[in-house]
Parts: sequence; C-alpha cells; structure tokens
Amino acid sequence: MIKIIMSKFPKENSFYIYKDIEKNLDKKEKTFLIVPEQYTLESDMDFIDSIKYKSVMDAKVLSFSSLISYISQRLSLKKNENLNQVSKAILLTSVLDEIDDKLKLFSNKSFDIDFVNNLSDFFSNIKEYYFDDEFFGKINKNENLDPMTKLKFEEIKLIYDSYIKKLENSYIDKEDELEIIKDNIKYCDFFKNVNFYFDKFDFLSDLKIDFIKELIKIGAKVTISICLDWKYYENNMAGDMDIFDQAIRFVESLKNIDKIKIINLEKENELLDIKHLYENFEKYNPQIYQEKTKNINIVESISSTNEIENSSLIIEKLIREGHRYSEISLVLANSDEYENLVKRIFARSEIPIFVDKTKKLSDNHILKTWLSMIRLVVFNFRKTDLEAFIRSNVIDFGENAYERILDFQNYIENRKIKGAMIFDDKYFVLDEKFYENDEKLKKEKEDELKNVNSIRKILIDLLYDLYKIRNEKIKANDLVKEIYKSFDKKIIKSGFNHYQENIRENRLEIFEENKQVWDKFLTNLEQIATILNDSPTKLKKIYKLIENSCKAISIGIIPPAIDQVLIGDFSRDRINDRKIKIFVGMTDIYFPGNNNSEMLISENEKTALENDGIDLKIYKEKKDDKILLNLLRMFTSSQKIIFSYSLINKENDPMNRATSISDIINIFPNISYKKIAQSKFDFIKYSTDLLDLKAYQILWNIKNKEDTKKSEKEFVTSYLKFKKDNIENYNYSKNSSYDLFIKGFTYSNDKNLLSSEISKKLYDKNKFSVSEIETYAKCPYKHFINYGLRAKENKNLDVDNLEIGNIVHYNMENISKKLIDMDLKEADDEKIENLVKESFQKAIENSLDLGRANDNKNKFILSNIYESTQKSSKKIINQIKEGNFKIDSVEEKYGKGQKYPEVYVDDKNYLEGRIDRIDKCNNLLRIIDYKTGSKEIKIYNLLNGLDLQLFAYMLAAKEKKSENLFPVASFYFPLKDEVKKLEKNYDKDEIKKIYDDKTKMNGIIIKIDEEILNLLDKNFDGKKSDIFKITRSKDNIFSLEEEKIVEKFIKKLISSYISEIKNGNIKLNPLRINQNSYECMNCPYKSICKFDYTRDQDKFHDINKNISINDIKKEQSDE
Repeated sequence: MIKIIMSKFPKENSFYIYKDIEKNLDKKEKTFLIVPEQYTLESDMDFIDSIKYKSVMDAKVLSFSSLISYISQRLSLKKNENLNQVSKAILLTSVLDEIDDKLKLFSNKSFDIDFVNNLSDFFSNIKEYYFDDEFFGKINKNENLDPMTKLKFEEIKLIYDSYIKKLENSYIDKEDELEIIKDNIKYCDFFKNVNFYFDKFDFLSDLKIDFIKELIKIGAKVTISICLDWKYYENNMAGDMDIFDQAIRFVESLKNIDKIKIINLEKENELLDIKHLYENFEKYNPQIYQEKTKNINIVESISSTNEIENSSLIIEKLIREGHRYSEISLVLANSDEYENLVKRIFARSEIPIFVDKTKKLSDNHILKTWLSMIRLVVFNFRKTDLEAFIRSNVIDFGENAYERILDFQNYIENRKIKGAMIFDDKYFVLDEKFYENDEKLKKEKEDELKNVNSIRKILIDLLYDLYKIRNEKIKANDLVKEIYKSFDKKIIKSGFNHYQENIRENRLEIFEENKQVWDKFLTNLEQIATILNDSPTKLKKIYKLIENSCKAISIGIIPPAIDQVLIGDFSRDRINDRKIKIFVGMTDIYFPGNNNSEMLISENEKTALENDGIDLKIYKEKKDDKILLNLLRMFTSSQKIIFSYSLINKENDPMNRATSISDIINIFPNISYKKIAQSKFDFIKYSTDLLDLKAYQILWNIKNKEDTKKSEKEFVTSYLKFKKDNIENYNYSKNSSYDLFIKGFTYSNDKNLLSSEISKKLYDKNKFSVSEIETYAKCPYKHFINYGLRAKENKNLDVDNLEIGNIVHYNMENISKKLIDMDLKEADDEKIENLVKESFQKAIENSLDLGRANDNKNKFILSNIYESTQKSSKKIINQIKEGNFKIDSVEEKYGKGQKYPEVYVDDKNYLEGRIDRIDKCNNLLRIIDYKTGSKEIKIYNLLNGLDLQLFAYMLAAKEKKSENLFPVASFYFPLKDEVKKLEKNYDKDEIKKIYDDKTKMNGIIIKIDEEILNLLDKNFDGKKSDIFKITRSKDNIFSLEEEKIVEKFIKKLISSYISEIKNGNIKLNPLRINQNSYECMNCPYKSICKFDYTRDQDKFHDINKNISINDIKKEQSDE
C-alpha cells in the first residue's frame, strides 16, 4: 500500500514526513527521504531542524541520482561511464555538430546551450515516459499535422538516434541507469521493510513510478507527499480548477501500481482574506469576499522603475513597523526586466538583498577570466578578450601590476598590435636612433617598454604553445592536454589564491562560490577529453564545448545568514518561507508567461498532437499552469501579500495588469488598491532617499525664485536641521549624510582660483609663447591642463595633425635653406623633386620612430603629404620669382640671446618663439608662417586675442633696432592640398586657378607707402594678386597709425592674460564662435572639466565680431 500525504500547504507535508521519520528512528527503522536534486541540501537541513535528533545514521536525504548510485554500489553493478548533465550537454553538442549538414530546422544549433538543454530534457522524457519508435511513427504518418511539426519530430528522432549510437558501449545516462536499477531492485533484500518517502515532487515519470512499483514488490514501505487540497481530489468537478489536473493524474497513476491510503492534513490559515484567496484563486466560479482586505494589497505604478522604487518604499515602511528584512520576499514575474532595477534601487535605499537564482558556472568572474584566456588564442587576441583577461585581477602579474598592465594596453592599442604580432619581437623594441638626442624621453620610453615586455612575456609563456596549434586539426584529448598545460602554471594558481584572499573577508559568499570553480572546470576538461577522445578537431570547437559545458553547470549558492530581503521568481521554493510576499511585474506581458527560454514543442503543437490522439504524457502540463500553481502555493505560507504592476516597462511598451489580478479584484471587490504617488509625504517619509530628493526640489525652487509653499520651506528647514543635529546617531545611511547633501546641492563645475602657492609653482616665469597665450584666450581651464599640469595624450600608431605639421615644417625648413643660395632660374622640376624627396625623408626620420614610419596607413598618409609638398615647394619658388623679396632666414628664433629679440608686453613679461621664414627686400621684411591646415586671418580674431602669431612675429622683427628693419607683411602660407567638389566640368586651366587661389598667402600688410604691394607682387594690378589675398574691406592692410594702435592693444591684452595666469584664474570659460563652433567641440580635456553644453551655456564667452581698430583707437584716446 502507498501512503499519500495530501495538503495544500507544502511545508505541512514536509513537516509531517519529518515527524514520521522521527517515529521510525525511535523504532530503529531505516528510512530514505527522496527529494528533487535542487532540494537535497535544504531538505537535509530542515529535516534535522525538525526532529529531536541532532545526527542520524538510519535516515538519509537523497535525490533519485544519489539513490541510484547508492543501490549500484550495494549491488556492485558493472556499468559504463556515467553521463551527468554536463557530459550529456557536451555529447549532444558534439552530436549536433557532426550531423549539422543533415539538419534543416535545427541546423547551426550545436552551440546554442538553451536548445541543447531543451533537447537534453526531451531525450530524458523520451526514456522516462517510454516514447518509442511507434510514437515517432504515428507523428510521421499523421496527415493532419503541420509539415513543420512533422519535420521537427523527424529531426528530433535523427538527433536522438545519433545520441543513442554515441552512448552504445561507452556511456550510460541517468535514465538508462535508473532502468537498470529498476530491473535489479528484486535483488535488494536490504530494502525489505525500509521506509521510502518521496517529498516535493509535483509528479513522477512512468519510469520512476515503475521503480516505486518494484520497491513495493520487495516489501519496502512507500509514502508520497502531494500538494493538493483534499476537497479538489475528493470532488474534482466541484473544485473546477485546471491547475490541479496534474496532481490528480499523479494520484491516479499511483493507484495503478498499488492500493493507496490518503492522509489529509487539515490546516486552515487564520487570516480570512488570504484563506479565501487560495481557496478561490483560478476557480471558474469563485465566491466573492465582501469585506475589506487587511492582508492583501494591489499597487499600481507608472513605470517599472517607479514600481521598484515603490516596492522599496513599502519595504522601508514595513521595517519601520517592526518587521525584519528576513520576513520579506520580492517575487519577480520577469527577472530580465526587474533584477537590475532591484539591485540598483535597493542599494541606493540600503535595503539588504539576496538574489536567489541558479548561477551558472559561466557567470563566475574567475571562470570568465579563464575563458577569456582561451578566447585570446581562439579569436586571435581580440581587444575585448585581452582586456577581460589582463584587467580581471585574477592573474598574478607581479609587483606594480596595474601600472605595467596599463602601459601594455596603451602600447598594444596605440601601436595597433593584433594577433600573431604579439609574438614578434620587432614590434617591441625601441628605435634607439630616433630617441638618441633626448635622453629623458629615451629613458621614459625604455621604462615603458620594459613594463610592456614584462606583461608580454607572461602572455607568451601562457599561450604560445597553444597558439601554435590553434588552427590545426588534431586529437581532441591532445588539445585538452595543451589547454590544461596553460592553466597548470604558477601564475594562474597564485593569481587565483591572491584573488580569493582579497575577497575572503568582505565577500564571503563569492569566496565560497569560487572554491567550487577549479574542480568543476577541470572536470569539464576531463569530460570533453573522454567524450571526444581521439576524434580530430580544432581548438575553436573545444572552446565552444568548454563554454557550453560551463553554461550547463550550476553553482550552489548558500544565502548568508543575515537579515536580507529574498529576491526570486515563481520557480524558487525558498520564497515560500517568507511571511510577506511582494509580487512584482504582475502584468499581461510578464505573468504568467514569464518563461523566456525557447520551448522545443510549442503550446500550439501540443494541442494539435493531443487532438490527433497522440499521448504527450508529461507535455500535457501547460507551463502557465505550473506558474499559477506555484503562486497558489506561495499564498498558503503568506501572512501579507502585495501584488504590484506598472503601466510601462523599460522599453516604454504599454502594459495592462495581468488577468489573474483582474480575477482577484473580482473575488475581492473591496481590496486595498493603491496608486502610489511619490510626491505624497505619506509615502516619501519612509525613504531617506526620497526625502533628500524632495528637499532638493524645494531648495532648487527657492534658488530659482519659483513659488514655494510655506509648509515646504518649513519642511526643508526642519529636515536639514534634523540631519545636521543627528549626524552621529541618525547617519545610518552613508549616502544620505548632511555633508553629502550640502555638497550635492552646492555642486558646481566652476573652477576656483588656484592658491598663490600652487600658481607660483606652476607659473613662476616671465617667458611665454604666443600659442600659450592663444590657448588661454580660448579657455583658461584648457590652458591649466595643457601648460600647468602638462597633461599628455597617449600617442597611437597613426600620425596625427601635429606630427604632420612638424614633418611639413621640417621639410619646408630644409628646402627653404637650400633655396637661399640657389639660383632659382636653374631650379627645374626634377631638381626640386629630388630636393623635396631628400628633405621629406629626413623630416620623417626626425618626427616618427621606425614602427610608426613603417605603418602602412601612415605611409599612405605621408605619401599624400609628400605629393602636396612637391606642389608647395614649386609654389614657393614661383612666389619668390614674382616678387622682390628673397629668403633671408629660416626657422629663426626670437628671444633672449637670439638674432631677433624677445617681445616685452609689459615691464616683466615677454614673448619668445620661432619664425618659420623671413624674406627680405633691402630693410623691409616679409614674414611667412607655414600652415598645414586652412588658416585665414580675421582681424576680429586678432583683436579677441586669437591669431596673434603673425602680429607677434612682426613685433619681434621690429624690435631689432640696430639694423633699422621694418616688417611690412606677415603671411600664412597654406600647405594643405584640399579636395574641392566641382559642381560642373572644368578644364585644366580652371582647375589650376582654383588651386592657385587656395594656396595664396593671406595675412597682415603694413602699407608704409604705395610701392609695398608691388614689392610683394610685381604683377599686382591694384585690385588683386596671384601671391597674396586682400579682403574685400581691405581690413588686413594696416596703415602705420593702425599698426601702432594694434601693437599697443595687443601688448596690453597679452599682459592682462599673463596676469590672470599668474593669479591662478583657471575658470571654465571656453570661447564660442557661434552655435555650431565652440572651443569644446574637439577639446581632448572634455572628460576632465565635465563641461555640459546643455547646462553650462552661461560659462561661454562669445567672440566679439564687431570690434574694430576704430573702437580701440577711441578707447586709447579716452585713456
């Protein structure tokens, strides 16, 4: 006879069994308690806690798998290699990969772990429910079924047959093992009169029921618990609840093997509304509960985020009322939607939580690091894999690891080193010749390269042997051995141990989790080697198998014994232990259809098969019914229930409350139903987070002079006084301290003046460059980062604009020097080309090290620059020929002790610099500044402190009093060979004219007399020149008076900038040309200053385009 324990309360069933076992122990009777695999540890603990004995020898808590192993050992049965869940996944993955070309519907599914797991479960059910060839034959011959359904089962059968063939004479899965044990139970005399209890099973397969039948035959005493209300079993029609159909079928199946005796455990919930809920939930004809509910609530929120914020408010209110976090559980209808929101919002509210979910081995940080190590080889050193590996803190890279890793990453990224390049020494040597003239920089680069090569050496030692065979097809077990060799190294093991020591105290749960990783990982490798054995394969496939096997393994997580809110879903049995349950996400989208995994057989296919008389057995159960049944069981252990839903999810999709919630409202017309508005003080008073937010809002309204109620002002005053007065005993929330609140409210990214001490250290000088002054004029804070802190940007492999400029300048310097003594009449194209070629190569050698100079992309860019330089060189010669000025000097410095003196802007401060080229005609000078970009002089820029170079160079030349020199022109010479879009067809002459216009010099001219323009260009016709540009208003041509006015103004302006620099003024005050052009657009320091374009509009200083020399003249006359 089978004894059935029946109750709608799962815990009552278990407790009854524990006490019954206790009686057996009193009588010295042996007992086995069999529970599902996932409940073995929990049931073992509950069992010991529920009986008077602290330790027992005659009672064992086992799963079916453990029981099979126990029997197999007792009978000394010989068997093939065991196939556990992981090895089964590996075997199925291998099978799918081998027969992929024979599959259509399920092709390319071999490494889809969800599909593999679904297939594994289906194959288990084929065996446990005796689905045979006749079952598949019926489907194949059925003319009424959809062709896709028939194809699906045809391919499932093909995969299953291949799987069975793999098992033959090699492996045995748990279903075959149970079949063998079942057939050998008759030899288990030691089970005679032994008590067997089966608890927490919703159903048992045909195979397991046959196993129980064999136990009964040899005299074992069997007791089975079933979670079912007696009255629904006694009178099923009266119960009218589909969700109990499976439990009823379970009882009926037990009747087929023996007589049954039902023990009905009668217990009623004292809370009338909750009792009424579980008695009427999902009934076709529920009874109406007219009273107002005291223990059941429904909460509506606007959005998913708002819903979790409201849940945190509810929890904080419950805690203030005297409840503990350990009494509360949050049940998520959809983990993808809510889990991260819960972690973020509850952390902010400082609500302690434990997320009860099955964690895969592949989610473990250490395992992720090890997988990234294999991926480095398989996927040829991808950037993401390299970063995941070296920045994981799991690998022991030795002393100063962080600094060395950073240097290594920067070097690899900047030098664009990929794949096998990491093993080639030539990419990791210093270009000694390039750095020979700068010992300081050379030492810096040597130290950097030493760090880089120290990390590189570790990677080579770990991975080179494996990398050599990455694309070879060799024996699988040999590949696995090579992988093991890479991991069986001191750096891996010591890294693991150091990581564990670092987290041992503060993250004990992760520490315990990590202890399982090494053994599980090695077991996976062994199983892959055993299953694939000598079959030839590639490393990529082995990696995929390792990855899949790690996804198939669960890591046991034991919740810390502290006061925490339990977070779970409808599949987590542990939630039943909590008195207060908040059901989140109860919408039509997420409940009850919250199973995101793809089902092998759809609900429509099940229905079609059943309609044609094909018995699906276990597949008769609908997944929605399973979830609804779990929800009903959660009601039975609850003292307070809160249903929560929102109207919009994270994707802004509209949602409605779930049908089940509408049904509950029908059962309870007077249910407590709230729409929580967080602006109401009745709710925010329970959250320091929301109280802070409310106080902030009121203070901002006051600051912005908006209407504020007297009560709001009183609230802020009282609240801040309370926070300040109770800093010691109230400040349980570090995120809500008084000081932090004030800092948050008064925060600004304005930059205060530097202290006089710091300013003196940074700017204790009187010498400045024009570019430094221009930088300050554009943004004082940018000047501080660049010239004060001297921040350096990482150099990458690509040649940048500055380096292109240096190469071009160096090249033009060399060419210009040669032109000084050259007879320009003899300078034919071939001679110029040879001259440019020689100079250009030297320019590259002086500007780029070998590694960067030999990069293909850089070579392409430099070849274009070279072509442009050829044209520019010829243009220089033509411009010299067409004027009276000849090259006098090149790259001429001005400053103390130089040919041209420094330029004083006041009594102390002066400018020094370098002039690209100075041309001379008698005592008249023409200054040339080479520009690789598009640069045109605008007088308002000059008067706004920008484009100062040309004028400063003229001042420097004028300061050389001894030679009575007078600068009459200062020009930008464009070296950029721009591409211009042509709107129509142009002939050769028109294209040449466009090019000539683009390469005309532009700048400032001092018109000391009428002949100046003709000296600059012999062919000047009074209106236009082929050599230089004249603006329409001719405002770039200064009279002698205007030149003096501008000189005085510029010196005064520069002096004021220098004064601001020395006073430590580093304000965030970027220049804005217009709405589409401002200094921050391409600034490399945006991440440092935190300038926010939308919020910091008031910090711009706009360029004054209306300023003129006449305005300045008037100001100076008024002084």
